[in-house]
Amino acid sequence: MAQYILLLHQVPRYDSAMPREQMMETVKRYMAWSDGLRQKGKMVGGEKLTASGGRHIHAKDGKPMASDGPYAEAKDVIGGYFVIEAKDDAEAEAIARDCPHATRSPGNWIELRPIEDLSKVRAAS
Repeated sequence: MAQYILLLHQVPRYDSAMPREQMMETVKRYMAWSDGLRQKGKMVGGEKLTASGGRHIHAKDGKPMASDGPYAEAKDVIGGYFVIEAKDDAEAEAIARDCPHATRSPGNWIELRPIEDLSKVRAAS
């Protein structure tokens, strides 16, 4: 089985005005989806990210520097992630298509990326 990450992109603070009842219903949908994958042995993990407090680390003159981020004026931010296991790209895509995030709000989208198995690289060294 290969591992994949689902990066959950969204418009910044799009749900800040969402009524509590609607937010709780949304959380239940995510929990049911992830619990179903866990029962099938497909869910490795995942978390919701906070809307603030992030930092950008980048090199300036060859030295790592930190700055504020993510920025509210960004067109989208990563609001959370899931790591899943799938037999191939097609199964991973089917799992991602079923994620509630894709249909939760206009502007949401999921970036699906395979995770490279570095144990194979280490074994070859």
